Amino acid sequence: MKRVAIIGAGPAGSAAAIALRRTAGVEVVLLERKTFPRAKACGSGLSPWALDTLDDLGLGRAIRAAAYPIRAALIGAGLGAPVELRSRYQAAIYLRSDFDMLLAREAARRGADLREGVRVDALARHAGRLVGVSTSGGDLEVDAAIVCNGATSTLAPASRPGRTLNAIMGWYEGVEGISDAVELYFDPVVKPYYGWLFPESPRRVNIGICYAPTDGGPNALERFETFVATRFGRRARHATRIGRLVGHPIATTYRPAALSQHGTLVAGEAGRLVDPVTAEGIHHAMATGLIAGEMLGDVLARGLEPTAERLAPHTARVRRRLGAGLWTGQALLAVTRTPVLDWALRFASTRSMKSVLTWALARA
Repeated sequence: MKRVAIIGAGPAGSAAAIALRRTAGVEVVLLERKTFPRAKACGSGLSPWALDTLDDLGLGRAIRAAAYPIRAALIGAGLGAPVELRSRYQAAIYLRSDFDMLLAREAARRGADLREGVRVDALARHAGRLVGVSTSGGDLEVDAAIVCNGATSTLAPASRPGRTLNAIMGWYEGVEGISDAVELYFDPVVKPYYGWLFPESPRRVNIGICYAPTDGGPNALERFETFVATRFGRRARHATRIGRLVGHPIATTYRPAALSQHGTLVAGEAGRLVDPVTAEGIHHAMATGLIAGEMLGDVLARGLEPTAERLAPHTARVRRRLGAGLWTGQALLAVTRTPVLDWALRFASTRSMKSVLTWALARA
């Protein structure tokens, strides 16, 4: 029996655990530092590609039945009026704390040993080979590990292209004008990134911003308050905020790199696998978790040692799966730094321009 430790029970870790449990003779230990349900600064949006991946996991129907359906997007820039884009693409909003818990519980139902409240401090190596993990509950001998513990991970350090953004968000009830559309605004206070309003129910929404910090610029709270007042001041005049604001770093990339070493694969945000402009990471996390679990399972099923050479193709597989979308996001980021998006939205009443905008948003 081979033992694999999966570090982090978010979407990447849970997907990896589900994939690995399809391999006979592999014990999967899923280690999570926090306990469920846990809060995370995330818009809880499930893109069309995330829903497709949930179908692959056998969870698509259940998620769609419980989620808030999204059939359109409102896009605004430069404080101008937003433009509504509708298409054949289906998306959904599913509260992130519930979503992560559902995935982790499903991994456990399929046989993973889910251990909550366990902090992983280090990967133990001997002569370059992974031999175990050091945790707050003691040392654990393993044959391999998949690192999925997020943007702040220090377990698989490597030089990877990209940057770390900041996000801050809160929840509100009573905001007026809620529909079946997500709202994305490339306003001056966050540009070239964006702020959002995502409906979680007909009355409850999450509002947040994603931005690149600058020396001497406004802090997260100042940016957030400016964005809310500017975009939603009138619509939120009778709204009530629920709970406190939450923040989180987001590690993004335009080119996956350095995702494997002896006995170790990296998936999700631990490898910066987040879109560089939209900061969409749930699909990327689940997709790369599945890739990691399937690849490691194949190596172990053949009775092979998970050497650096045998695991090296993991990075290439991730690039094939995500590369086009990440490069499109990088290109869109270059566009949002210029007045082009503002110009395009001014002419978005034409069918051809709406089609271009819908295509670009869908690809990213």
